[in-house]
Amino acid sequence: MFNTATRAALLTSLSIFASSNSHAQVFTANYGQPVLDRWMYPFNFAAGAETRASLFAALNQPGFDDRDGELLVGFDTGNDIPTGKGRLSYKILKATLSVFVENDAAFSYDPTPDPLASSYATSDPQYIADTDPSKPIEVWPAGYRNGFSAESFLEDSPFGGAPTVPPAQGARNVYPVLLDNYQAGVDVSRQVRDKVPGAPMALAKLFGDSGELTPGTLVPQGTEVRFALGNTASANYVYLQNALNSGRLRLLVTTLEPTSGGPGGGTGGITYPRIYTRENAAAALGYGPQLALEVAVTCAADFDGDNLVDDTDFGFFVVTYNELIDARCDLNGDGVTDDSDFTQFVVAYDNLLCD
Repeated sequence: MFNTATRAALLTSLSIFASSNSHAQVFTANYGQPVLDRWMYPFNFAAGAETRASLFAALNQPGFDDRDGELLVGFDTGNDIPTGKGRLSYKILKATLSVFVENDAAFSYDPTPDPLASSYATSDPQYIADTDPSKPIEVWPAGYRNGFSAESFLEDSPFGGAPTVPPAQGARNVYPVLLDNYQAGVDVSRQVRDKVPGAPMALAKLFGDSGELTPGTLVPQGTEVRFALGNTASANYVYLQNALNSGRLRLLVTTLEPTSGGPGGGTGGITYPRIYTRENAAAALGYGPQLALEVAVTCAADFDGDNLVDDTDFGFFVVTYNELIDARCDLNGDGVTDDSDFTQFVVAYDNLLCD
C-alpha cells in the first residue's frame, strides 16, 4: 500500500484526471406516480381502484394484523437507472418517497419513534405510556408469500392466502418486513402482539407550504408525507440496492395509529391518516405517490459514488468493518463486512480509480 505522502500526491494528480475522464455515472429519476399503489386492507373489495388508502392499526383485536390498513406503492426504475450491474454498484445519493394526506385535521403529527411497548395493552406489565399524540407514519420494505414477488404481485392480485376469509390474520400476500443483512425477513404485521423489536426503513416528516409542521399539531389536507430512504439501516439499504438492480422498488406505508370506532371511524371518528392514491383526481395536481432518486452507478468499493476508491471510501469502510454486521461494504456478498472484504477493498484502494 502507498505511504501517506505518495498516496496524497497520487490522489492530487489522479483526481484531476478523474474529473474530466472518469466520472461515475449519476442517474436522476423523478416519478410523479407509481406503477401500482394499492390499499392493503382485508376488507378492500376494490383492489387497485380505490382513490384513497386509510392507514391504521387494529391493536389487540383477535383475527386482525396489528398493521391492518397499509398502502403498497411500487415504482419501476429500469428505464431510468440501468439494471443488472450488481447490488454494490448502486450508491444511493438521494431517495425520497412522498405521499399526501387526503383527510383534514384528523390526526396529529408525530415525527419521532415511539417505543413498541407504547402500543401494548395498558394491562401489559411491559406497557409504556406514549408521551406524544398519535403515532408516526412509517415505511417498510415489502415481503411476499404464497409464491408472489415484486414482479408478480399486481394491484388486483389476491390480498392473501389461507385463511381466505377476512380479516385473515398473518395471511396477506404482501407484508411489511424486518430484514437482516442476509435479506431474511420477519413479517411485522403483528409486531405488537409478537413483541418483535425492530424499526422501519424510515419515519415520515410532514411538510406544508410553510415547511415542516410543528409536532403535535393537527395535520391539514394536502400535507406531504416525506420519507428519506437513503439514510437507513444497513439491511434496508441493501434492499434498496437490490431493488435498483432488479428495477422494481416496492414499499409499504403503515402506522400503528389505532382506529377509533372501526376502520370507517364509527362513533369515535377518524383519528388516522388517509392517503391519496394515483387513482384519485388529485393525483393529476401532484398529490399522488412520488419517488425521487439520485443514484451513482460505479464500482463496488467506491462507496460514495465519485468513481474513486480513496480515503473517503476508506473511512466509510472502517466504520462498517468495525461494526461487522453492516452489509453496506460487503464486497464478497456473505452478509457481513469482515477480513475477506478488507482484503478485496485494499486492492481497490491501491488502484484508486474505478475500472
